[in-house]
Amino acid sequence: MHHVIERWRALETGARRYLLHLAILTLSLSFVALYYNLAVLALGYSRGFLGMLQTVTQAVAALLSLPLWLSVQRLGLRLAIAVSVVLYAAGMLLFAAFPQAALLVCSAALMGIASVLMQVTAAPLMMRLSNDATRDYLFSASAAVAVGLSGIGNLGAGILADALGGALGIPADSGTTYRAVFAVAGIGALASLPPLLLIREPRRTPAPLLSESATLTRAEVPVDDVPTWLAFARQWFALLPTPLRALLRQPMLTVKLLLPPFLISWGAALLIPYLNLYFRERFGLDNRALGALFAGFDVATGLASLTGPALAARLGKMRTVAVTRAIGVPLLLILGAASDLWLAIAAALARVVAFNMAAPLYDAYAMEQTEESARPFMIGLLGAAYSAGFLIAPLISTFVQERYGFGPLFVATATLYALSVAVTWWFFGTERH
Repeated sequence: MHHVIERWRALETGARRYLLHLAILTLSLSFVALYYNLAVLALGYSRGFLGMLQTVTQAVAALLSLPLWLSVQRLGLRLAIAVSVVLYAAGMLLFAAFPQAALLVCSAALMGIASVLMQVTAAPLMMRLSNDATRDYLFSASAAVAVGLSGIGNLGAGILADALGGALGIPADSGTTYRAVFAVAGIGALASLPPLLLIREPRRTPAPLLSESATLTRAEVPVDDVPTWLAFARQWFALLPTPLRALLRQPMLTVKLLLPPFLISWGAALLIPYLNLYFRERFGLDNRALGALFAGFDVATGLASLTGPALAARLGKMRTVAVTRAIGVPLLLILGAASDLWLAIAAALARVVAFNMAAPLYDAYAMEQTEESARPFMIGLLGAAYSAGFLIAPLISTFVQERYGFGPLFVATATLYALSVAVTWWFFGTERH
């Protein structure tokens, strides 16, 4: 505890304000994360429509990733995150006020845009708000806050749904009750803006989107000493945005960093968003029990993530990621096979802790290996890799759930997670960072 307090004191004021903003926002978003699937079904929609909403969220984010990244260059990191918060709030409030199908699709799209905008800005902002001595702790602390406060929010969500249902005189698991919860969440998201806007972003000289050579015409490109095709290729390379050119100078590193999260995305999209449905249908848990269960998962993961830097100091960042995620794979299979509630809870708790505790180290490693001007682009690519599976897998998942149950989904997810661990070790297992 004394070590944690010392690290907290070492953080700059801007980093502390960012963590406060993240805590408030996470509490609000956790209400939506816990009840989204249940709310859509409670409103009378099918699982197929639920899968379509998940796909819309990710598809819109994928289509707009590049324009959103360019907007970050114009807005600045802090203001871009503020826009993301407003979009999150708008999506939640739209869901609460207008539960018609078309408007639920619009709500999902808004939250998808907000999600990708947050993804491409949070890590680069943390890089600016930290230094070599505090960086691992800030990334791990942000993960601890995000996961731990999500757990507390899940616990509060279970109580809030019961309280709102009682106040409105309707069942706690009705669509109207869930809409009221979403309204509270939207207001809470807006409450996270003040500490964010008080952050003073460290100044730096912005890198131009185009290099000076990008202004050359084809006739001005020197071709005396190189073949014409090579001169032409160099000209078009010079026209690319500076951050993209920085990534293209290290193409293999970029591919290696993106493949593990790409595999994880397919496994996660098949199963993880539907674990609340799994526990409700297999074990009959009500709102409060679900809230308490997922609160326990998140609080434990948040606390465990604080141990990531200590493990990384011994094993290296990427070895820590590979080892901890490997431990989580068999635990996922135990969760899927368990017929006893307490065994399922124990397996789920151990799995979520093991698989996610070192996740912030992966982002920190990727940021360290990337030039500053390219960091928003790299974190955007990582976000896209983590989201790729959600373009199709939710539709596959709901189809399988309706016809075969959850069993095949656990096997498929465990297989994809194991492949991700294998390639992570293959690419980075010999490195000690």
